[in-house]
Amino acid sequence: MTAQLLLLLILLAKENTAEHCDVQSEESNKRCFVKQTLATLPHSPNQLAVDKLTNTLYFSFDAGQGEYLPAALQLDTKRLTVLKGVKDAFAIASDEENGEVYFGGSHGIYRYNPVLKTLKRLLVKNLDIWWLVLKKRLYFIRFPSLKAYFYANKSVKGVSNLNNYTVNQFVFDAEDNIFFINGTGLFGIKNNSTSPILLKDNPRFLGMAVDNSSHVYLCSENSIYVISQMVQKVKKIVSVAGVLGIGFDRDNNLIYSDSHELVRLMPVNSKS
Repeated sequence: MTAQLLLLLILLAKENTAEHCDVQSEESNKRCFVKQTLATLPHSPNQLAVDKLTNTLYFSFDAGQGEYLPAALQLDTKRLTVLKGVKDAFAIASDEENGEVYFGGSHGIYRYNPVLKTLKRLLVKNLDIWWLVLKKRLYFIRFPSLKAYFYANKSVKGVSNLNNYTVNQFVFDAEDNIFFINGTGLFGIKNNSTSPILLKDNPRFLGMAVDNSSHVYLCSENSIYVISQMVQKVKKIVSVAGVLGIGFDRDNNLIYSDSHELVRLMPVNSKS
């Protein structure tokens, strides 16, 4: 990929330092946030991952070739890199313990070590990956079945308490409870339980992520929500139009994607 083409595909925006309120939270304390545009893309991603050790945002974008290309944006320096060697990087997850990043798509799963600059494809055939999760082991959702599995000892096994359900995305909270979304709504499964509980069937949730304290966040087409840990109530945090995916940087600032941008919500009076 030429430098000229890269500039056409991804344009880093100037940092927004004005202290005004672009977005006001729906919470009682009415926090204010400034929208900081991180990148402008022709086709923005809906799965984001941040390596908290280096504060690097990993995402993928459709460059018009039918495959998703992986990219890394160092959030402190704003340095952008398009990674080579991964064929179709639709799903992305970061291992917070060692900083390794996993990419999944129609060609299986790749493991990338950003320190050593090494890329290795996992030796599992016939995998088309829709979603990746790291929680002590590597979990994923296969496409088109939308069934959940995990990878261990070079073999693939089903997630037992999700076997009977279609799963679009799922995450774990701090207590290893599972939360997942599908066309019916948002469900929760307590640790060691096999019976999902429907938590909310409206709006239609498009994405989910956990913050640095393992609180579960979700996004719909026009809002971002959090699940309160005490009573597992779904609360709206902010209203933002066109949200596709969400994630969190090292300082727990929320990052989201829409159809053409990657945006970070910075609290007013916070320095980026």
